[in-house]
Amino acid sequence: MGGIEDVNATVVRLRRADALLTKRQLAAHLGRSIRWIELRVREGMPSEPPTRRFPHRRFRLADIEAWLADGQQKPSTDHERIVQLERQVATLAVTVQRLARRAE
Repeated sequence: MGGIEDVNATVVRLRRADALLTKRQLAAHLGRSIRWIELRVREGMPSEPPTRRFPHRRFRLADIEAWLADGQQKPSTDHERIVQLERQVATLAVTVQRLARRAE
């Protein structure tokens, strides 16, 4: 025989932690939408600013994963957002009541 055997092989791409990803690549990696990425950038998610050579923002995966692990991202579900907003409204209501008492 001595022939080449047919072997099924799977190629796995390993992404280096310091690799720079595009917004689309990062969204796919995190299982999120591009819009979600844009909103997190507004909230301070670390990124590399556009340059002349690379005119679009890029993301270092290790920095993003550390940022997410630190809990610096905003709530991701509608329920979490509502709970957070209700707390803020309650805090503001107490502040308004205190200010109203002082003004009397």
